[in-house]
Amino acid sequence: MINEVNDPKFEVKKFHQITQGAYLVGLLGHISAIFLFWYIGVTELVIFNILFSCPAFASALYLNNNKHENYAFFLACVELLFHQVLCTYFLGWGFGAHFWLIYLAGLSFFNPNWNRKVQFGLLILICIVYVTISIVFKHGIYSLDTDMLHFSYISNAVFTIIITSLLINFYAQSTKRLEHNLRQEQKVTKRLLEKIRGLFGQQISQKIAQHMISSEEEIKTTNFDASIMFLDIRDFTVFADSRAPSEVAKFQNIVFGELIEIIRKNNGVVLQLLGDGLMAVFGAPIKYDGHEKDAVKSGFEILQCINQLVEEEKIPEIKIGIGLHSGNIVAGNIGNDERKAYSLTGKNVIIAARIESLNKTYNSQFLISENIFDRMEKSDVDIEEIGDVKLKGMETPTKIFKLA
Repeated sequence: MINEVNDPKFEVKKFHQITQGAYLVGLLGHISAIFLFWYIGVTELVIFNILFSCPAFASALYLNNNKHENYAFFLACVELLFHQVLCTYFLGWGFGAHFWLIYLAGLSFFNPNWNRKVQFGLLILICIVYVTISIVFKHGIYSLDTDMLHFSYISNAVFTIIITSLLINFYAQSTKRLEHNLRQEQKVTKRLLEKIRGLFGQQISQKIAQHMISSEEEIKTTNFDASIMFLDIRDFTVFADSRAPSEVAKFQNIVFGELIEIIRKNNGVVLQLLGDGLMAVFGAPIKYDGHEKDAVKSGFEILQCINQLVEEEKIPEIKIGIGLHSGNIVAGNIGNDERKAYSLTGKNVIIAARIESLNKTYNSQFLISENIFDRMEKSDVDIEEIGDVKLKGMETPTKIFKLA
């Protein structure tokens, strides 16, 4: 799994398993070596194995089993180094003890607790020892007959190959398992991310959800030049009171499902869904020019969509009111660690809401401010100038235009 790949504890556990087996093999091997050296008459090596080699590997087993992996590994490395040097000294290069130095060189990189300097330092030491004994100890103190010498040489070589291959195989299989688990975990993570994006996008918008998930940084509260849309369904309370809750919910799903899609395809983001309306923004959280045109286009498409739904008898006849305004706003995550919401604040947000509420006064469905009017496409659009209107809570009048 992914956690295993990056988890130091997993590396230590894996190292513990490998070395525990290696120390057991080492102990049994050196017990056998006692009888071998006794058989060929090398008393010094018999004594060395009894007094140092076997106790060293027995101690390594004990230390390793009690979570002292570093001490155990160090003790085993020291024994292997001295043992091969002494074997080569007494029996010569042709005995083949030097093969175990190659095995030891590989082991120097198996300990995850040792830093690179220690690992490479041990490797350099082994190389120096290897070259030195190959030159100095060509011929040993003891002479063996040719057959015994050849047998020992081949035996040491074969056992070194087998044990080294088993270690490599263990790591290769572990790597394959980890790669398989990693791929499986990536699939699970991808599905989970898609699910989060979907659920998250249902609560805010797919665009904001995608932006927040893919961004390494949290969305910051930032100034934007954006267009704000407020939409209200007229007389919704009367409509809801005269119908069953399930019918009201069905109506809302049909209407808002269409409106959200229209706003989305015109680069807008629906920030709030109320029972009888919505608030959307064009130009945040991703800044771009021309958001006023997209907002107006969305408004006309919404009106057309509502009329079509009524004609197809998917919803009863309703009237809506749309208000658009553009300008500087502050947008970002607002809240605390328990809950945050992507929201808009600023005077221009309030102006957009006030403009929408004027639809009742002027018996209209689509009103915009002068800021929107100055930047929108005006061809093939019937525009009626209402004039300067004093909005509630605003000192300066706002010029209003009627589009529908």
